[in-house]
Amino acid sequence: MGAKHLGVGIGIAASLATGAGAGAGWAAETRIMVRARTKDAKFLGTSMGGALVVIRRADSGAVLAEGITSGGTGDTKRIMTDPHVRGARLTDPTTAGFEAKFELAEPTFVTVEVSGPMGHPQSVAKATVQTWLIPGRHVTGDGLVVELPGFSVSVVAPRRQEAVALAGGKARVPIAASVVMM
Repeated sequence: MGAKHLGVGIGIAASLATGAGAGAGWAAETRIMVRARTKDAKFLGTSMGGALVVIRRADSGAVLAEGITSGGTGDTKRIMTDPHVRGARLTDPTTAGFEAKFELAEPTFVTVEVSGPMGHPQSVAKATVQTWLIPGRHVTGDGLVVELPGFSVSVVAPRRQEAVALAGGKARVPIAASVVMM
């Protein structure tokens, strides 16, 4: 008797998980907010050219959505000074992110790839995470936060268009760079 009930329960769970219980062609809008946070720092937003976000089905590699994060870098005090409390938001509606919307008919395992900062191509780093998306279950608020390590390096001098004069086959070239945590 216990095995019979267990089998029915598993059958119902399988039907619900695949959307079979909702009829053919059933799908629900599913939204996910993806944010690129720099290692132990703030979010990659418009000021740095944003971060490229690509969301793919993990099984086939098919692209479900892609775009660039936009918005501000976040509230410095909330992110960098105040103690973080589990469940408390680090972001607000102006914090940089990319929101993807798509129709899902079944739970879908996805790969989320984030590359940035796009405004500083010499400093682009990439991070990838995988997660399950459930039809109609939105990942909003702080969303899925992907951390990018590294530094943003910009050569200040010499500028690309500057020529360097040689004297006796030698040149003295002062080099200056701006190096900040990404």
